[in-house]
Amino acid sequence: MARNHTNAKDALKVIGRQFKRMGWWHITLWIGYSFLFFYGPALFFDTKTAVFLTLRTLGINALIFYVNTLILLPLLIGRNHFKTYVLSLVFLLAGISFLWHITDPVGPETWEKIKERREMVHPESPPENGSEREILRLDRNPAPSPGPPRPDNNSPGPHLFFGFVQMLGILFLSTLFWMVLESRRKEKEQLSLTNQNLETEMKFLKSQMNPHFLFNALNNIYSLSQQGSAKTPKLLLKLSSMLRFIVYETDEKKIPIGREIDYILDFIEFQKIKLEEKPNLEIDFNQIDREIRIEPMLIFPFFENAFKHGNIGDTKNGWIKAFLKAKDGHIVFFIANSKPAGHVSKDKSKGIGIENVKKRLSFLYKDRYRLNIVDKLDFFEVQMEIET
Repeated sequence: MARNHTNAKDALKVIGRQFKRMGWWHITLWIGYSFLFFYGPALFFDTKTAVFLTLRTLGINALIFYVNTLILLPLLIGRNHFKTYVLSLVFLLAGISFLWHITDPVGPETWEKIKERREMVHPESPPENGSEREILRLDRNPAPSPGPPRPDNNSPGPHLFFGFVQMLGILFLSTLFWMVLESRRKEKEQLSLTNQNLETEMKFLKSQMNPHFLFNALNNIYSLSQQGSAKTPKLLLKLSSMLRFIVYETDEKKIPIGREIDYILDFIEFQKIKLEEKPNLEIDFNQIDREIRIEPMLIFPFFENAFKHGNIGDTKNGWIKAFLKAKDGHIVFFIANSKPAGHVSKDKSKGIGIENVKKRLSFLYKDRYRLNIVDKLDFFEVQMEIET
């Protein structure tokens, strides 16, 4: 009993969710459909009968549409109950056909008269007097035509067949409509899942980077303090700023690009402390609109990779070149670094940051970015363009 109650609640949740997804705009479509349909009955009947036929057709078609879209498709096809769905359609169409027949306000005799009048509208020679519309508006009870009387026929006529074809059309449209909604829902869920995975990767990278970088930075600052270096207070402020960026600003969806640039420059400053001689660095950040907003940590991983896997410590053969331009919503970035002979990765996390950037670019910018990575024996190069 409790299980049945739970299943009913789940079914109601599915129906409610489906209705919300459809939106209110479909009401406008039904009203437009009613006006279009009204034209046909208005040619043959008085206004009251034409309105009733229109409302009847609208109600029955809407019933088919919503039963199929809100109940049968999500509860049966959505759960892979295909045989049950087909059987349910048979019962639905049978019931709707019966409802269509018993709610017909015209009756078989009148439909037969309409058929006779249509034959009168299209004789072998056109009528001398009166237009087609005038003939269709003749008295609904004309005198019987000469000739043998027609047998009384109460069986469903062509109008019922037309109604059945119309039901199949509504059934097809409702199925197509649901498939489009379902496809959009799955795409949205996939994007949401991808975004969650990317955020998880970002948190993992932060957890890997923070202890390692913090340990080295504090060691360097401690060594300088032991030497009585005047740089110590300045480096402490830089480290504080970097930690603030990592802990707080990388959780924001977008930040001014100037903040990531400041983080990169502080990072480079700490890397220089470890080197005994001046490194071969060519960094050009002179053409940057610092207020252009960009997702955080899209540029820094390439600098981290260059310092981590390059041979910048070899002041004779090692080098890093970087260029960044950010103007009018367009970002152009280039970085290249030398690689030592017989290069072996220094840690197991090589490439994780860059792979994360690739996935985030594809997810966030789709066709608004270009990324080209060249990995040769003696150098590594990255070219990236982004339209923000």
